[in-house]
Amino acid sequence: MDVNPITLHCGSARIHLLSDGTSYWDGGGTFGLVPRTRWMKLLPPDELNRVPQELRCVLIEADGQRILVDCGVGDKPNDLIATQYDVRRPRGTLLDDLARCGLGPEDIDIVIFTHLHGDHSGWATTLCQDTQSSRPAVVPTFPRARYYVQSREYEDATHPNERTRNTYFAENFVPLMQHGVLTLLDGEACITPCVRVVPTPGHTAGHQSVIVAPPTDEGTTPPVFLLGDLAPYMIHFERLPWVTAYDVLPMVTIETKRRWQLWAFQQGATLVSCHDTLRPVGRLARNDKGLFSVVSPEDGGTLA
Repeated sequence: MDVNPITLHCGSARIHLLSDGTSYWDGGGTFGLVPRTRWMKLLPPDELNRVPQELRCVLIEADGQRILVDCGVGDKPNDLIATQYDVRRPRGTLLDDLARCGLGPEDIDIVIFTHLHGDHSGWATTLCQDTQSSRPAVVPTFPRARYYVQSREYEDATHPNERTRNTYFAENFVPLMQHGVLTLLDGEACITPCVRVVPTPGHTAGHQSVIVAPPTDEGTTPPVFLLGDLAPYMIHFERLPWVTAYDVLPMVTIETKRRWQLWAFQQGATLVSCHDTLRPVGRLARNDKGLFSVVSPEDGGTLA
C-alpha cells in the first residue's frame, strides 16, 4: 500500500491530501433521493448498505504558512461517533499522515473548517491531563494554530436542533473559543494571499469551501478548489440533483453547485473531494451530451 500523500502544486503553493481513515456510512444517507439502483452501479454498497467515505483532510503550504483544512473524526471517546462512524485506519490517523510530511501538531499555523460536523472537526481538540485538577481536559490539538470557521456555522453548531444535534459535538470546537484561538468569519475572506474561503451553503447554512490561487504575477496557474461537503463525491458535483440526505438546505445546495460548477469550469480549477475514495482529484469538462463531468487532471505539473 502506498502511504505517501498525494501532492498538488498551484504556483508556489503545495497541497497535500491527507486522511484520517475511511468511514462507512449508509448509502441512502450519502445519496439521498437518488434511487439505490442508480448509485449502486457507481459505488457498490456492502452487505449493510454502507459505502466508503474517505475522511480527507488537506495540508496547504503557502505564503510561509502551514494550513490544515478539516480535521477528520479525531480520537476523543464518543459513543455516538463509535456507532455512527465505522472508521478504519490501515495507514493510521491524520496525525500519522502529518508525520509522513515531517510535521507535528505544533507545526500547523492555521486550521480552516469547511464546517463543524464530527467527521470534519474531530482532531481540532484532544484530551490531555490537567496538571492542576488531575482530570482530563480538552485542549486545542494544534497549539500554535489560529482556527477559522464561518460565524453562522459556529452559531448553528452551538445551538443544534433535532436534526443536527447528532452531527455536532461541542468538545470539538467550544474549547477553541474558550482558549481564544477561534476566529469567526462573515462571508468570503482571504486567509493568506494565496488562500481564501468562500461561502458554499446548503450542506449546512454556514458551510464554506477553500480556494487556493496563486498571485497573478505567478502566471495563469488554475486554482485549486477544495469542495468540502458542497459535493462529498465528485458525482455530487457533476449532477446538480444529487444531494445527500444530510444537507439541511438541499435546494440551496443545488443552486450553490450550479454557481460553482460554472466557475470551476471557466477557471479550469482542480477539484479536491473530501470523501470520494475513487476520484480524490479532478476537473470539470463537458461530455458528449453537453453536461459537466469530472475527468482526471491534465498532465503538466498539476498533480505530482
